[in-house]
Amino acid sequence: MKTIYEYEDFGPELNKTGYFEEDLKKFLGGITNQNEKIWAILNFVKGNVKWNGYTGFSCDNGVRKAYKDKTGNIADINLMLTAMLRSEGLTANPVLVSTRSNGIALFPNRNAFNYVVTAVETPEGYILLDASYKYSVPNVLPFRTLNWFGRLIRKNGSSEEIDLMPHKTSNDIVFMNYDIDADGKVSGKARRQCTDYRAMLSRENFEKSKEDEYLEKLENSSRKIEVSEYSRTNEKELLSPTIESYSFKGGDLSEMIGGKIYVNPLLFFAQEKNPFKQEVREYPVDFGYPFQDKFNITIKIPEGFTVETLPQSVAYNMENNLGSFKFNILATDNVLQLMVVNQINSAIIRTEQYEMLKEYYKGVIAKQTEKIVLKRI
Repeated sequence: MKTIYEYEDFGPELNKTGYFEEDLKKFLGGITNQNEKIWAILNFVKGNVKWNGYTGFSCDNGVRKAYKDKTGNIADINLMLTAMLRSEGLTANPVLVSTRSNGIALFPNRNAFNYVVTAVETPEGYILLDASYKYSVPNVLPFRTLNWFGRLIRKNGSSEEIDLMPHKTSNDIVFMNYDIDADGKVSGKARRQCTDYRAMLSRENFEKSKEDEYLEKLENSSRKIEVSEYSRTNEKELLSPTIESYSFKGGDLSEMIGGKIYVNPLLFFAQEKNPFKQEVREYPVDFGYPFQDKFNITIKIPEGFTVETLPQSVAYNMENNLGSFKFNILATDNVLQLMVVNQINSAIIRTEQYEMLKEYYKGVIAKQTEKIVLKRI
């Protein structure tokens, strides 16, 4: 670590500050709050220097030239970020990382790492930053960097292992209400709210295609529904959850058999296949981050019908608080209330826990694919 820090294109680059000081001072405009200052400096670098697609923990052209040319490799960008944070009195240090595609650095050595991010030390712990990716925010690094542990190095040559895997839960919360008519046709409204890594993935999906193309994919992946009144909120406000709202109708959402209506209460949000089919698993399951998928659903059944069969409410829990699943459904007059929560609390599930995870998902899928049966009164 001491050797790396003393590389000409690593440690000395952190000491160069003259090229940005005046610009940064104007941009900050007297911000004194620590978290606001960190966020502002991160945005300053993101707005001024674009990533050229090259990784590495050592600078290609140097921070000064990268700042002037407005483009640089990973080290140019994140060592610049570290220097700016230090210039504002924050305790910032580079963290060496081996990306997912590069494999796991089992022990520190000069060839184990191919990337660098920034860590700011605060009384509450480390805040990890990467200014190379436009959708990253404090402690939400690009997915490519989520690879077990990194190595923080200080000017004095000391180093410390840093856990790169997120511990905060990323949420995907859906509120949906829909009506079923006497012919089994379904129409309703949905609102989807995503935080942290779920929000990052949503923003990536928004960017990949124009809105009409995105809506076509949404309709086709949701059992051929028709979407209208579509809107997005916080697409560019990275510290806020992404929110999608839309109305929907039609599609292959229910079946009429012998005068009875069969409908899956989760409609097109139901997970129908177990992703874990292997008999034996030799590697850990890497979700990337802990997550919670939550559904709050209100269903209005048609006049002249009553509930014949309702899925039973259940709760499953994995050992060691690895995850939990809750399915609660309640019928009141002609309205059904459903709440479903699937929560995975660990980014990585060890090999010896695979059988438990597989059985857990078997129960989750079985419950999510059960149907409500409505019969005529």
